[in-house]
Amino acid sequence: MPSLPFSGKASARPILLLAAAAALVGLPLVSAAPNRLLSGQGVSLAQVLHAAAGGWSMLMLCLVLLAGVLLGLLVRWPDQRTVPFVLLVALGAGFLGLLTLAGQHAAAADLQTGGLGRTTLASGFWLGTLLLWMSASEVLRRLRASPTGAAVFWCLLLLAVCWLLASGALDALSTVKEYGNRAEDFWSALRQHLRIILLTTALTVAVGLPLGVALHRRPRWSSRVFPLLNLVQTVPSIALFGLLMALLSTLGQHLPLLPALGIHGVGLAPAVLALTFYSLLPLVRSTYEGLAHLPRAYAEAGTAMGLSRRQLLWQVELPLALPVLLSGLKVMLVQTIGLTAVAALIGAGGLGALLFEGLFSSALDLVVLAVVPIVALAWLAEALFIVLHTLARRWARG
Repeated sequence: MPSLPFSGKASARPILLLAAAAALVGLPLVSAAPNRLLSGQGVSLAQVLHAAAGGWSMLMLCLVLLAGVLLGLLVRWPDQRTVPFVLLVALGAGFLGLLTLAGQHAAAADLQTGGLGRTTLASGFWLGTLLLWMSASEVLRRLRASPTGAAVFWCLLLLAVCWLLASGALDALSTVKEYGNRAEDFWSALRQHLRIILLTTALTVAVGLPLGVALHRRPRWSSRVFPLLNLVQTVPSIALFGLLMALLSTLGQHLPLLPALGIHGVGLAPAVLALTFYSLLPLVRSTYEGLAHLPRAYAEAGTAMGLSRRQLLWQVELPLALPVLLSGLKVMLVQTIGLTAVAALIGAGGLGALLFEGLFSSALDLVVLAVVPIVALAWLAEALFIVLHTLARRWARG
């Protein structure tokens, strides 16, 4: 997980506190509109707290203030081990408190507008969330938390957000309303998004892993293959999609078997092929580098034990190079999750279809509905590979 770039200078830490205060106080927490046709008006955190009723508002305010106080404690007493632990809990509670406050304000606005109102999370919430996330990353760094421990913290926070969604506390937010109206389309798009990712990953591994091993066995080929793979990375994604659309359409006219197999100039086939071309470089490079930097003593010992080249590869070389291979696979998967959204422009579907529909119709809630799961998928993939990378290193050492 990333850490703050200013951790080495105490004079820079108050800047984070001032930025967090400005985001939560000076910028609107939510944007409220009487209906989806009119533009929303910003509502600050102070206004949300003032309009809130009952004990929830005071509880949320206390949690936010506690997070700010503990941030100050961390700046003043950075060596106390107990402060970072409490601060980590307070930061998570502060984020959940802000989200709950936004949902509570949206529910109150719905009562006044008869359910026609639209309450959207605004710039203060998103910037405040970013600063809280950066602060939590810094605390995890100070605690020297293991990658597995950090991943557990973030996953618990995600589960808490899922619990808020399941409990109905956020039902009045406009993005959640948009999901209620488009639930079937959303899950269909998510399934298609995951399908494209899985097909791309499988095809990339099937091609990239043997190619990386072949380049390791014949290093002189690397001077020809890697420039080609680097060249693909310089081509804009939409341009590559267009080239493959034209190529597959032409091939389909001369080879009727391709359309019979479901391979057309638009849709899934050009999307998976283009994404595979983009994904080859990180996997091939990591496979090549992981095998190339293994000490020759391992290969010599395996050969002396009577292992064949295939046995040596699968039983010795690939297990030892696994940490480097996982790094390349992680880059490939996170890159694919993001680029799959662009594939919607050529009819491949997925969450990108909802995203572009929202952009073209100026429906911000629909854009957020599509973007949030894409970010969550990339985030979960990052956390998963951090844990796998740690386990692979321990296995390689042991």
